[in-house]
This record gives sequence, structure tokens and C-alpha cells, in this order.
Amino acid sequence: MRRIFFLFALLSLTMAGCASESLSLSSSTETPSQPTSASTEPATPAITPTTPPRVAATPTSPSRPTRTATSAPTSFASRALARTNSYRSQFNCPPLHENAKLEQAALAHSQDMAIHGYFDHDSPSGQTPWDRIHAAGYQFSMAAENIAAGYPTPEAVIDAFFNETPPNDGHRRNLLNCGLRDVGFAYFYQKGSPYGSYWTQDFATPI
Repeated sequence: MRRIFFLFALLSLTMAGCASESLSLSSSTETPSQPTSASTEPATPAITPTTPPRVAATPTSPSRPTRTATSAPTSFASRALARTNSYRSQFNCPPLHENAKLEQAALAHSQDMAIHGYFDHDSPSGQTPWDRIHAAGYQFSMAAENIAAGYPTPEAVIDAFFNETPPNDGHRRNLLNCGLRDVGFAYFYQKGSPYGSYWTQDFATPI
């Protein structure tokens, strides 16, 4: 089983340094066929190796969970970026640029989902993707987030996002949004968590 959620936000500036959010939020859940490490399946989806159907449940794990990985290796982020830009080039979208602040926001969310055993854009404490992106120091005019859990490789995640079909294609639309300019991609693995691997892809365009 795989899990995929996406989120999109458009900010309209009202005054210098301030913005009023006009959010268009939607989410989708998908259960595609089992991907392989070189799958052409879908940056926001996720595969779940034998996990409960609802990921919001607290994972069954020791009182002190074992964190066997902390973040996506540079190669994972680079591979995700290359895959994403390859798909964007097919639709004449400009390539996304890797952004350290967006990577920081993405990693914070992947870690939080893995450690606290949930799968959602908003944390149990109420922090939204936009909160995380702003907290990382990135001021945006437009932003979007794709999350996935359970997928084994960045290629499998990005392929899952891209291979969605309407009307459940929010991840694909984020991936191919030509108005977005920067991206951060992060992975976190938590032994004993519902999905094991958690992936977050944050997109944005600066103000």
C-alpha cells in the first residue's frame, strides 16, 4: 500500500512584507501496484510495506525509537531533482533549482512524520507546510508540497507523482507547475514506524 498527499498554496501580496493566504488544498490517497527501485511509477506518493491502512496511528515501536537514517543523502536529493526536471522538460517547464531552505523544511517534516507516526501535511501540533517553509527562512509567493511514505527510492516516489491520472493528479500538477522555481527534497527512515521511509518534496517561488 502506498500513501500520497499533495498541497498547494498561492499567496497574494497585500503589503510589503505581508501576505494574505489564499489556499487551495486538496489531498489524495492512492494504492498503485508495487513499485520497484527502477519503477516508472510515481514525489508526493508513498509505498507502504505491509502497513495499516491509516497512517495517522501511532507506530508500534520501542519507547526510544531507533533512527537508522537522518536525511536524504545528497545523492537522493540530486536523483529526485534530476527525475523531476526530466519530467518538467517534457512539458517545457523551466528546471527547478535545489534550495537549502526548502530542503530544511522538507527534512523537518519527514522526520516529524517518521518519529511521531503520522502521514499528513499538517503536524499533530498544527504546523502547516507554509509554517515550516517560512520558519526555514524562505518567503514565497507560491508554494506546494508533495509527501510520500514507504517508497524505496527517490525515482519510485517521483514516478508515482508523475504517473497519476486526473482527477486524482494533484502531485503531478505540483510537479509540472511551471510557475514554481525552487525545490527541496528530503528522506527520513524510522525503524518501527508505520511506513519506514518518509519523503517530502517542497516547491516554492520566492516573493
